[in-house]
Amino acid sequence: MGRTGYQSLQHSAWPFEISLGVVGLASSIVMLLHGNMGIWIPMWYDEVSGMVIMFYFSIFILMHSIISWWMDMVFEGTFMGDYTSFERLNIRWGFKLFVLSEIFFFFSFFWAWFYSGIGEISVKFVGKWPPVGVKAIYPWRVPFLNLLLLVSSGMFSQASKWAVSCHSKELDTKKSGHYKFAALLSMMVSILLGLLFLWVQSEEYYWCSYTIADGVFGSSFYMLTGFHGMHVMVGLGFLLVCWFRLLWSHFSFRRSFLGLQNAIYYWHFVDVVWIFLFIFVYGWPHKLLTGVWLWTY
Repeated sequence: MGRTGYQSLQHSAWPFEISLGVVGLASSIVMLLHGNMGIWIPMWYDEVSGMVIMFYFSIFILMHSIISWWMDMVFEGTFMGDYTSFERLNIRWGFKLFVLSEIFFFFSFFWAWFYSGIGEISVKFVGKWPPVGVKAIYPWRVPFLNLLLLVSSGMFSQASKWAVSCHSKELDTKKSGHYKFAALLSMMVSILLGLLFLWVQSEEYYWCSYTIADGVFGSSFYMLTGFHGMHVMVGLGFLLVCWFRLLWSHFSFRRSFLGLQNAIYYWHFVDVVWIFLFIFVYGWPHKLLTGVWLWTY
């Protein structure tokens, strides 16, 4: 370590366990959507029960591996001091590449959305997007409220990061306590706004006039917004872990707050994805893009 700047860490099984949980969760969801693809477990009477068991078991594996991995990283970086400047640089770039992979993940679903929509409207005389019989959600009510909630949550999370940055450089105990309180308060407001976003989104799903089974419009809409909602849940878990670490003074004087930075970068990514969803998924069916183009022209 003295020559290279790197510390050899113990082998971890959590990435493999996370992959098992993700595969099991995705497979169970696909089988639940297609009833004839279920698995049969002898102790249960139907295939649906087996799929539900697989779904909850995959969630348990996923949550166990994520929590365990977080605990190991906090222990290694905060209490053991195993993360040198070189390793923090690797973690920072690794997380940026992870966010890049998430960008391409959503890019594939946006591609399907645009491919289907442009294909529909290119049919002469009869082509429409959304298709005939589907009433798209009006963008300037619930979707715009969600936009305000998520963007405001991102602003408060950024304020928390600024407070932590000042807190980690301040030696005066009194001023440091003020910065810590500001960081805790801003992060809590950010988490509450994110939870409110999920509740409003669930209400939108409940009152929506179309389902995932209503053609390519419904399936693309729910895949895009549903996967975004799952990423919001992951981001909220990330922020909640950082809130407790703030409470336990893990980001005190001259300590690295790389975990908080990565959490807020991820939260900003979730914000940007929702902005694109608002413009292209909610706004395009209501000619929002046409109005913007005419205004700029």
